[in-house]
Amino acid sequence: MTLVIILCAAALGGILFHLCGIPGGMIVGAIASVMLVKCLGELPPMAFPRPLQGVVYILLGAMVGNMFDPAMFAAVRETWPALLASTVLVLAAGVGAAVIAVLWGKLDPASAYLATSPGGLNVVMGLAADMSPAAPVILAYQMVRLYAIIFTVPLAAKMLHSLLH
Repeated sequence: MTLVIILCAAALGGILFHLCGIPGGMIVGAIASVMLVKCLGELPPMAFPRPLQGVVYILLGAMVGNMFDPAMFAAVRETWPALLASTVLVLAAGVGAAVIAVLWGKLDPASAYLATSPGGLNVVMGLAADMSPAAPVILAYQMVRLYAIIFTVPLAAKMLHSLLH
């Protein structure tokens, strides 16, 4: 019964956030609504059945893989130095943040890196589910960052546009 409640909450939240035009509404709304239901209700702890997890991860992998287009290589041919530099800087920032999470957040190094690493929430959480018992803490770190990005992107885009144009 808990699985049905969680899936219904996820569907309702995902659809509601999507209809409200919130970026990433389907996944963000699903996560937020399940968290809300778990905070408000007395649902027993439940692990998703491994076969269901596998199907979900395969579908997410298919969606992400399908976004790839060989034309992407041509698109970044002229901008590869910026792509490489920005990737190295983001990864270095993730390592630095992981060090802070280990020292102050008392996380083990692998969990700290997953918690602070850039990347898709779905991929990071898939890795966390397989690699770390600290998956709930990793989710909390990822969610705070995700919402910070959602709420700051419009302002940051305007500031960058003003600075560079």
